[in-house]
Amino acid sequence: MEVYCSMNLVTSVNEHTSLIGTPQPFFRLVEFDCDQTADHADSIGRIRKGQLTAIVVRGVYSADVMSNIADRLERHDPAFLKTSFPEKFRSWFYGRNLSLMGTDPETYFKQAREFHAQMAELFPAGLGINEHLMRVLSSLDEGRPYRSAPGPESGQDYMLTTFRGHAEGGYIPAHCDNEQSVRPAYEHLSTLVSSHMYSMVLMIGAADEGGDLEVFDHRIEPSDVHEDQSSNTGANAGKIDLSQLSSAKIQLRPGDLVVVDSGRYLHRVTPVLGTKNRWVACSFMAHSLDRNAVYCWG
Repeated sequence: MEVYCSMNLVTSVNEHTSLIGTPQPFFRLVEFDCDQTADHADSIGRIRKGQLTAIVVRGVYSADVMSNIADRLERHDPAFLKTSFPEKFRSWFYGRNLSLMGTDPETYFKQAREFHAQMAELFPAGLGINEHLMRVLSSLDEGRPYRSAPGPESGQDYMLTTFRGHAEGGYIPAHCDNEQSVRPAYEHLSTLVSSHMYSMVLMIGAADEGGDLEVFDHRIEPSDVHEDQSSNTGANAGKIDLSQLSSAKIQLRPGDLVVVDSGRYLHRVTPVLGTKNRWVACSFMAHSLDRNAVYCWG
């Protein structure tokens, strides 16, 4: 099913419906169940070409598996490295976001090895993010391998993902991921991958309300990014009046996956409402320069 959106409304239309006389909506989504991935093997390629804004795959994991994992994350089990968003965002990471690596890559890559071992223990056998979720992504991209981006030295890998917790009132302000590429932590990674990135979010535990991924009709191409746009807080979007932009909110159930053109499109996570924490796994990704693989990082 293809979905088109403008002015905060999502409307389902047949792919062959005529749009003559109607302004072309900015948001185009494909949505399907996990057992239909073979029918959508070109969908991530369509994101890279700008033909799609997002892909939603329903039921990548069962609700029971996600519930068990959310319960363990609430207990901080395993004892992942915990790092923080800026305090006002009321959110945190298990693992380390690459933008927060700082000037100590040796410690980062040591932490990455520990993180990957703990991540493998978190999921049931054969259903880990590396074993299962990366295969799903590969099936949506003509079979290209999806893997952790390799580090600068043999045996080093970037963290494949991070787990993100958002408490009541937690949010992420509007930003475009392509802005990250000029941050110091990306100096090595930028020699391996395309300058245009996209991302995936796996919903593990949904909030009572809110916590939606909202995508706006505002684009930043890789060629538009400059070093003065490298804020870690999303402040670069502060001058944009979001109320004047068309937007679409993507609502996910536990076990659902979204792949979104977050590099180009301004987007945010809306505030979490209620006392139930929102839990997701989130990875950024870009194809390797030889286009034979896609490298991922948290």
